[in-house]
Amino acid sequence: MKKTKGKLKVPNMDFVNIARNEEGLIVGGISGSTYLSSLEIEVLWVQEDYRGQKIASRLLKEMEVRAKNTGCHIAHLTTYSFQAPLFYVKQGYVICGEINGFPDDIRLYTLKKRL
Repeated sequence: MKKTKGKLKVPNMDFVNIARNEEGLIVGGISGSTYLSSLEIEVLWVQEDYRGQKIASRLLKEMEVRAKNTGCHIAHLTTYSFQAPLFYVKQGYVICGEINGFPDDIRLYTLKKRL
C-alpha cells in the first residue's frame, strides 16, 4: 500500500449487472472491479441469440457511468482477437497492448478508455 499511497483499494467496489429478456431469463451480463481509481471490466457476455441488439453496449455504458460516479478515471480490459476487440473500439476504447504467439494467430489485446 505504501507504493500506491493508499490508493490501491480506491474505490474498491465490485460491479455486476445483468440483462434479462421479456420472460425474465438472463441473456447477458457484465462484471468488473475498481482499484487505483480505475475500472477493470472482467466479463461482458451476451447470449448469441440476443447479440446485435445493443445489450452489450448498454451494459458497458451503465458500468462505466457507475464507475465514473464513484471516482474512476479510466476503464480497462483484455480481450482475445476472436472475441470482441472491435466492439470495444466502437465504444471508445483504444488498444494499448497486444500479445501474439497464440495458436492460429490469435492475439490478446489490452484496451483502455478515459471515463
